[in-house]
Amino acid sequence: MPASPTLQPDASQGAVGRRLKTFSNIMLEYDVEELMRFCHLDVFRDRIREVEAVIDESYRLIHPKAVYKTVKISEVKGNRLVLEGGSFFESELLAEKLKCTSEIAVYVATIGPALERRVTELGPKELSRSFMMDCIGTYALRQVSDIIQKDFQPDGGERSSKFSPGDTPYWDIRQQKVLFDVLGTEEVENVTGVRLNESYLMIPRKSVSGVMGDTEEQFQECQICKRRCEYRRAPFKG
Repeated sequence: MPASPTLQPDASQGAVGRRLKTFSNIMLEYDVEELMRFCHLDVFRDRIREVEAVIDESYRLIHPKAVYKTVKISEVKGNRLVLEGGSFFESELLAEKLKCTSEIAVYVATIGPALERRVTELGPKELSRSFMMDCIGTYALRQVSDIIQKDFQPDGGERSSKFSPGDTPYWDIRQQKVLFDVLGTEEVENVTGVRLNESYLMIPRKSVSGVMGDTEEQFQECQICKRRCEYRRAPFKG
């Protein structure tokens, strides 16, 4: 049985009224077998009770929160995806992939800092346990991102694609600043606890930001990423 997260939205708020949604009551469920596959934990099959205990502890430390805003696209101008109000994302990839859609969702999501602190605390003393917990955190963060996508496009969105600044060379991580400005930097931190450091990395570390919208066909950033990654969602296409 697949994991089935539940999303309970808070009241919409912010400068753009109903188009800004905040979430603080995200209930995540998990399937042990699905998690075992995602985290490549087959080597721990003979220690399944220990694995289940680590999963249970991890989910007790996970406190998902998110915010997203639906934004109209004014125009695509060269490498710029120009949004209503004048803000723009500068990326040849976004401009090309999102040129046929009229609106996107701009989002930030996190599972909070507690799991991250526990992983650091375990560190090299309990390496296998800290590895499992870190991977479970990545899995949970992906759950949160996916269910925000379903909230934005409840009909399924077969052509829906997600993009995150800094994930590939095709959208500079410095564009995080624009993304947070579009949502409202103070609003993001108040709702989710997420902020940017001087290198444009998010704190807490188990956080994700990006945009989602319809493309001509569904696109995964993995398709243009050469990195060897255990969390790959699609084969590299070049």
